[in-house]
Amino acid sequence: MTLVGCFAAPHPPIVVPEVGGPEVLRVDATLRSMRQLGRRTAELAPDTIVFLSPHSPLARSRMGVSLASAYRGSLAFFRAPQVHLEASADQVLARAIHDAAAAEGVPVTATAAPGDVADLDHGAMVPLHFLTEGLSHPYKLVSLSFSYLDLDEHVRFGEVVGRVLMENPGKTVYLASSDLSHRLIQGAPAGYDPRGAEFDQTVARTFADGDWESLLSIDACTVEAAGECGYRSLAVLRGLVKAVETAGVRTENHLLSYEGPFGVGYLVGEVRLFPAPGSEAPARVAEEGGVHEQ
Repeated sequence: MTLVGCFAAPHPPIVVPEVGGPEVLRVDATLRSMRQLGRRTAELAPDTIVFLSPHSPLARSRMGVSLASAYRGSLAFFRAPQVHLEASADQVLARAIHDAAAAEGVPVTATAAPGDVADLDHGAMVPLHFLTEGLSHPYKLVSLSFSYLDLDEHVRFGEVVGRVLMENPGKTVYLASSDLSHRLIQGAPAGYDPRGAEFDQTVARTFADGDWESLLSIDACTVEAAGECGYRSLAVLRGLVKAVETAGVRTENHLLSYEGPFGVGYLVGEVRLFPAPGSEAPARVAEEGGVHEQ
């Protein structure tokens, strides 16, 4: 098995100290959890990080796979140009995901062409900043994106991605970038709706319990009222987890933190993988802290 780790992480630029300054004190639980994911990634030492950002180029009726040759990005728009990232793409893996999805009837399109240098949006830059800062060796990236198709299609796409990553010869980490409700409090970025907190509480609880069926069965009106931007990202993650479990890998969900002090919900979590005896097991690190609910 060469898929060695799966993470869910938010993407608020304010959690990056170079952006947030003293305001990072208000997202301390998220910052500590993101740094924990960074240490975990360093232990796993992946050759490739495959990520899905809600802010990546999006095709309405097709899942997206970037076939770019390289990636670059920074947080210059958030007054922190010193926070930047450049990496080569794993084009072989990207093509394998694209072609496998097409072969299995999942609507898919290339969001960047071979030879392109793709820009990393903040939905990718923020979590990747934490995941990669402790890596001491070169790594490659693959960017995926969701669509406006229904949740079942996102799960199907995740299953394809999971099967391809399980067969990939290089060690791979998967990242689902996902902010939750944008309507938690008065003055929140998308306004206030009490159903935003209801949505977030359900997602946090069901993720922690590993209850994917309930997580993806939230009433559509509640999802819409929440003003979220990462529910479909979690649906793809669910498909990936389903694929690895079908292959005999035991999984275990860990909710590292959840909070929403600025009106947007930030969930940080890990799906740990426990391969069957005799297969290659991912590296482990000691557990730190616990669940920090705000």
